[in-house]
Amino acid sequence: MIGCRTVVKHVAVARIAMAQARRTRGDLYGRMAFFAVILGVFWSLWQATREAGLPVGDPTRLVWYLAITEWVLLSAPVLHLDLQEAIRRGDVAYQLGRPISYVGATFSGGLGVLVARMPWLAGTAFVCALALTGWVPPLRTLVAVGLFGVLASALLMALYLGIGLLAFWLEDVSPVFWVWQKLLFVLGGLMLPLQLYPELMQRIALLTPFPVLLSAPASLVLGDDGSGAVGLLAGRLAVWGAVTGFTVRWLYRRALATLVLNGG
Repeated sequence: MIGCRTVVKHVAVARIAMAQARRTRGDLYGRMAFFAVILGVFWSLWQATREAGLPVGDPTRLVWYLAITEWVLLSAPVLHLDLQEAIRRGDVAYQLGRPISYVGATFSGGLGVLVARMPWLAGTAFVCALALTGWVPPLRTLVAVGLFGVLASALLMALYLGIGLLAFWLEDVSPVFWVWQKLLFVLGGLMLPLQLYPELMQRIALLTPFPVLLSAPASLVLGDDGSGAVGLLAGRLAVWGAVTGFTVRWLYRRALATLVLNGG
């Protein structure tokens, strides 16, 4: 019964956040416009690069690859900013007394925003990529990309939450986020597939969670859509999801202990 009540509470938080996100359309429209511009710019760049004889791969598939990585990235709300501000203002102290986990409620609210954003950004990605390339990946590939893209975006959001929890010890987590974001862009393969990286960079990237967030789901449109690739991606997402969940839980418990030691 307690478990059911907890689920109901988190669902209610997600629904409220979803409704609020739907009312603030300016941010969504800005993301959609930025999305279209990015795809158009890189489509032109890859076309010119291919005409110059440089081996960068098939521009058609690269556009779809970029559309997926940007979709995952732009859909995830940056929870660390809200969490950092709540800690700075001291809002966390009175929210801890509510009959729901503060971290769980924050994540549930993020999921509500995610659900409100992802369909619109997915539609933008599909329309823009189709208009630029005149090609659509197979349906089974799109289904797999959609499923793993949602999971990757949720995992990305959980990692943002972990960064935000560092604000209990740091005054400003922006430097941590900047370094983490740059690593995500490079080791996650935001612009180009990891297959085009030097072998050493590929090995380093595979030791981090970044590839499963961006490159791995997007690489399915490059032809890596066999059952082996899908199974490997699912396994890696499960592993990094468990590691992230454990880390966020540990950070939260340490933060609560810090508040108690300091008198709340």
